[in-house]
Amino acid sequence: MRRFGRNSLELRTAQKACACEATIAGITETENNCTKMKLKKMHLFTPGPVAIPKHILALGAEQPPYNRTPEFSEFTKDILVGLENIFQTQGSVALLTASGTAAMEATILNLVDSSDKVLVINGGTFGERWCDLCAVHSVSFEQIKLGAGHDLDLRHLQQTLSKDSFTALLINAHETSTGHLYDIESIGKVAREHDLLFVVDAISTIGADPFFLDKWHVDVAILSSQKALALPPGLSFVGLGNRALVRLAGMKPKTLYLNLQNYLTNQERGQLPYTPAIGLLVQLHQRLKDIESIGVMNLCHEHKHRAVLFRDAIKDLPFHEMPERPSSALTALVCDAMNASELVRELREHYGTEATPSGGELKDKVFRISHMGAQNDADIEELIVSLKAIVRGNA
Repeated sequence: MRRFGRNSLELRTAQKACACEATIAGITETENNCTKMKLKKMHLFTPGPVAIPKHILALGAEQPPYNRTPEFSEFTKDILVGLENIFQTQGSVALLTASGTAAMEATILNLVDSSDKVLVINGGTFGERWCDLCAVHSVSFEQIKLGAGHDLDLRHLQQTLSKDSFTALLINAHETSTGHLYDIESIGKVAREHDLLFVVDAISTIGADPFFLDKWHVDVAILSSQKALALPPGLSFVGLGNRALVRLAGMKPKTLYLNLQNYLTNQERGQLPYTPAIGLLVQLHQRLKDIESIGVMNLCHEHKHRAVLFRDAIKDLPFHEMPERPSSALTALVCDAMNASELVRELREHYGTEATPSGGELKDKVFRISHMGAQNDADIEELIVSLKAIVRGNA
């Protein structure tokens, strides 16, 4: 056995390593204890983050590979093919390490400017976000403001578009704050009739509800990792149809990190312009393979099955659905006889289940149950038992 000299570099290095390991072990034990005290394991019925499949979680615990290699370039290209399938497009998809709001902002920064006149469909919190982004970036806009859970009247849309020279239409396919799903296929036809750039925040609908970027005349669509893809938060994607790609090529960049053309150029060689969340890309790659094996439409059918199972089981409870046209991603329920925030609190504290109240004026009236992520029928049945117990306790 090799022995270290008393004053050798090897001995000092070994001593430091031992001390470091002991320190890390102590810190890890302390952190684990703190985590156990503060973060109980909960059943997630929230609209992001969602419950993640165990084999995907396991990948997140592995050492991320180095990304500036030919092998990782091929790996990234494989991901991009999978994303094009998810968006149902022959166009391109920009892959961002960022939140969904950053992808929305990237769309504004890269595809509209001060010469545009934008119409925003504002049916809630995330419709309002489009308005906020336009205001921050000095983009002229008007809005059709809808009541919570109300559908868009296509005749009203036609009339509004006929009164002014709009160049773009911005909408959320699924207004997550109310559970309402817009008829993007029909709206896309209207947008194309008026030759508008049609931009759709599809963050919480793709994978849960059918969505076809090319077929439905969508020019730009946005998706995030923590919704129906059932991945951790941290990635977002901007799907671009051919018309959007032509427009993008003629725009002057107004941002460095969110320069979509820069992403697309680098992606041609299988790389991203800045260090991405490599571990999340590994999980994304596997998740896209999983979805490819079952089919995107079958993934949507799974969400619909869970939504119908849940909605049928609560028909006798003192709730009613808020949206006129619900998504399969979640169910938004108006509490007829109790406080929605209090119900969510009881689910968390007494049944180990996380649901989500709506925000603003709706926070005490509406709560939301997500059907996204790693759920099965038994999970839903357990949730229903909990809801029935809470209703009985508050009768």
